[in-house]
Amino acid sequence: MTRRWMRGLVAVALGFGLLVPTGGTAQADSWQDRVAAGSTYATNRGTTIALAWLDRHTGDYRDNGAAAHTRIESASVMKVFIAEHLLRRRDLGQIRLSATDVNDLGRMLRESADAPASRFWSTYGANAIVADVIGRYGLRETGLTSNPRYWGNTLITAHDMVVFYRGLMDGVGGLSAGSRDWIVEQLRQSTVWGDGARQFFGLHDGLPREVFIPQKQGWMCCVNGDIYRHSSGYVGGDNRYIVVALAREPSGRGGAHTEESVTGAIRTMFPEGLVPRVQGPIGEHWSRMAGAFGRLGYPMGDQIPLIRGGALSRFQGGYVYWSPTTGAHAVHGPILDTYGLHMWEGGPLGYPTSSEIPIRGGALNRFQGGSIYWSPATGAHAVSGPILATYGAHTWEAGRLGYPTSNQIPLIRGGALNRFQGGYVYWSPTTGAHAVHGPILDTYGLHMWEGGPLGYPTSSEIPIRGGALNRFQGGSIYWSPATGAHAVSGPILATYGAHTWEAGRLGYPTSNQIPLVRGGALNRFQGGYVYWSPTTGAHAVWGDVLAAYGSQGWERGPLGYPVSALVEDEEGVRMAFQGGSISVPTGGRPTITTTPPTTTPPTSPSTPAPTSAAPTTGAAPTTAPAPTTAPAPTTGAAPTTTPAPTTGAASSGTPVEGRQP
Repeated sequence: MTRRWMRGLVAVALGFGLLVPTGGTAQADSWQDRVAAGSTYATNRGTTIALAWLDRHTGDYRDNGAAAHTRIESASVMKVFIAEHLLRRRDLGQIRLSATDVNDLGRMLRESADAPASRFWSTYGANAIVADVIGRYGLRETGLTSNPRYWGNTLITAHDMVVFYRGLMDGVGGLSAGSRDWIVEQLRQSTVWGDGARQFFGLHDGLPREVFIPQKQGWMCCVNGDIYRHSSGYVGGDNRYIVVALAREPSGRGGAHTEESVTGAIRTMFPEGLVPRVQGPIGEHWSRMAGAFGRLGYPMGDQIPLIRGGALSRFQGGYVYWSPTTGAHAVHGPILDTYGLHMWEGGPLGYPTSSEIPIRGGALNRFQGGSIYWSPATGAHAVSGPILATYGAHTWEAGRLGYPTSNQIPLIRGGALNRFQGGYVYWSPTTGAHAVHGPILDTYGLHMWEGGPLGYPTSSEIPIRGGALNRFQGGSIYWSPATGAHAVSGPILATYGAHTWEAGRLGYPTSNQIPLVRGGALNRFQGGYVYWSPTTGAHAVWGDVLAAYGSQGWERGPLGYPVSALVEDEEGVRMAFQGGSISVPTGGRPTITTTPPTTTPPTSPSTPAPTSAAPTTGAAPTTAPAPTTAPAPTTGAAPTTTPAPTTGAASSGTPVEGRQP
């Protein structure tokens, strides 16, 4: 007796719990709106309908108010009570059921056969069957039939039928799991036609996309002047949902009209043709995207729990993710594919923080660890960390860089790269993230990118008078419309700086560094040359001295490399070389003196190449923090369209005679 009393108490508590809608606030309105819409549909047709719905996984329950708690004659729905009562008594050893009895129970559930129901009703206690089920399942709104000879007049409510079906599945009434499963299987095999009527109105016709619908239908006519059509049962392979629709209307309208009211109410509640396997914020977000009729289409399964308390629902056209800190957002199309390459929410991108955002020429999804951009021309690529911040500083896709054309690519020394339509953004732990584009990028490529002598960029492009500049670990690349882009590095860059960079008399470089004899090197500039060798250091030569130097065969001639800075005063200009000197009096002609090179010690010690020589124009940006680690596709080939640097003759003042280096 004690165990039976406790089961009854649980059942009563369950009944009370279902009187109040439960579940998340966001989803509550959505489900309630569905039930209200179905009720309105039937009411507008003149049909009195009671609707109740339960999600067994979440406990969400909705009904159409007072109608769902108003008693109505059960018709053949009562047959589930009969089957449950008899099978439980058999399992307890109180009665014996023959093979014929079991077969008749199956027919009673599958085909809604009346004759077996009437036999079992009269044989095993009539109203006592109802009283037993009421007590064990806590059906507080269910009442005995006023005509004990007929089981179809048992009084039920939509609410109590949900309580019963839920209790049946949860074992509340004490029925064995084997007997419960047998009942559900018979309901699942419900036939299209049963006992002279079509049984598939309501749940089956209203939910054509559902495969598993264990249902018990009920129909009868002319009781109290009304016609009755009931549809109830489980929905889904795991019997997740319980749906009950009990309807009646004046018998003069005919059964077809009432059946259409029941089916139409279910279709109105679930226009998708199924009960969506979504709930909470994900269901709300899906509904805001037009549900099954929007871009996402139909749900493909139940909600999936994810890391950090999040969840995912898959749809035909994409996914909706949710986490407590990010909310619910949709990801679909090529952006979803790229998100998958980055290991979904478990990878460096984390959960989405936005749904797809239309932007000029493409779209964007933001994530906790970065963003994924897409355009028809570039596809979908992820950008994150300091590279994303630098991209933003260049006005995102609307700026000079345009859309990304690669995901993040890992590079040497722990660095990384994203390619864009208009350039590249490089990052390393020691230099931060900086953009390189245009002719400067082409010249950087000629110097083997970050793997060459220039190393990683230490600045994005800096506008300077008449041109632009990018700084690198091993030098700088200058560009102007007249000269193109050329790299300057090491002691030559330091000497260039001593002559006030591009703002001084040397102007912009007109060549990259040119290797010379005996390990030396040369950069040409608009206003002169800067020579360097390991034994002489770096020195600038220009004007008449440069012309005279050229007439002697440059550094391969008897003068060799310059060993001192060019001196200008009121007497003229002069400069010392390894093999002699050149002087040009004011208003006079050059005088060239040659001496054996060994007698002229170098005036400048060998100078190691500096790691960075800073021009006076603008400070480098501060180093950005390391980006989140991201899996990246294999590094692609460098751009193939890189113009060769200019290595032509020097600017005005350089003599035409003599060999150019």
